[in-house]
Amino acid sequence: MGREQRQFIQMIAALTMLIDHIGMVFFPSAIGFRAIGRLSFPLFAFGIAEGVRYTHRFWRYFGRILLTAVLSQPIYMRLFGIAQGNPLFMLAWGAAALYFFRQGKRAVAAVLLIGSYFADMSYGWYGVWTIFCFGLYAERESLCFYGQLLLNILYGLKTRAWIQLLSLFSFGFLDGMACGGVFKKTAALFLLCVLSPASTGALGHQGRNLIVHFLPKLWYNFT
Repeated sequence: MGREQRQFIQMIAALTMLIDHIGMVFFPSAIGFRAIGRLSFPLFAFGIAEGVRYTHRFWRYFGRILLTAVLSQPIYMRLFGIAQGNPLFMLAWGAAALYFFRQGKRAVAAVLLIGSYFADMSYGWYGVWTIFCFGLYAERESLCFYGQLLLNILYGLKTRAWIQLLSLFSFGFLDGMACGGVFKKTAALFLLCVLSPASTGALGHQGRNLIVHFLPKLWYNFT
C-alpha cells in the first residue's frame, strides 16, 4: 500500500468519524449519521496496526497515543456525558497487545487481549481485538476480514448494536479490496440483510430501510 493510499484512508477515517460525532451530539435520532460513522473505527484500527508494524520506536508511538488519551479525557466526558475511557485508551491498549504479539511475547499479548473484556473504555474488547485482527491484514487479508466478521457478530450478540456490521464495508477502502474480493463483500451484505430484522428494535424501521436499500448500492460501487 502506497503513501497516497494511506493518506486517503486517514482522510476517510477522519471524515466519517466527524460525521458520526456530529450525529451523536446534534442529531441523535438520525440513524444515517451513525451508519456512516461505522466505517471510521476499522480504518483507525488499520492505521494503528500499520503504525505498530512500521514504527522503529514503539514506546514513543505508544506514549503519544496514551498522552493524547489522557489530555482529551475531560473533553470527552464533558461532551458526551459518559465516564468511560475515550477511544484513544482502547487504541493504546490494542497497539500494546499487537506489539507484544509481534515481539513473540504471546503470554503478555494474551493477558492484554483477555483483559480488554473487563476494561471500561469505548469499544472495549471489540476495539482491541479489531486492532489485533488488522495486524494480520498485510499477511492474510482473508483471515483479517473473517476475523472482523466474527467480532462483529459477537459484538452484535452482546450489545444488540447490529448497526456495527456496517463497519465491514470499510474493507472497500483498503488496498486489494476495492477491485476484488467480491465474495467477501457479498457475504457481508448477505449477513447484514439477514440480521437486520433482529436489529429493528435497536435501529427502528429507518435503520432497517437503510440496510436493505442503501447497502446494495454501496456494494455495487465497491465491486
